[in-house]
Amino acid sequence: MPVTYSVDDERGILVVTLSGLVTGDELASFSEAWRRDRAYVPSRPALVDASALNPAKLGTDTLRARAAVPRPNPARVAIVAPSDVVFGLARMFQMMTEGRGNHVAVFRGVDEATAWLAAGTA
Repeated sequence: MPVTYSVDDERGILVVTLSGLVTGDELASFSEAWRRDRAYVPSRPALVDASALNPAKLGTDTLRARAAVPRPNPARVAIVAPSDVVFGLARMFQMMTEGRGNHVAVFRGVDEATAWLAAGTA
């Protein structure tokens, strides 16, 4: 499954894993499934691990569409993107989301990302 998620109750975060080829439709389906989940909290911080993502099906149109989704309850989102291509796409997404709700930051490693989420500051 290209998009999976779980709630880490100990750290109070949503953990999303992107692996293989992921499409915009799969990202939208994940968002809908998460909103219907009993554990859904709109402002819950999220760790998005894109370490195993193959970005071949994620173009700028998909990123723009995902960035435009309204977020009335902003959350902190840390994206882990070790590869250069995925890191570049994640930074582009970060720039597209500025001023639209969520506070997104991109990191090369999980430790940095979780530390940023735990700090709870911009």
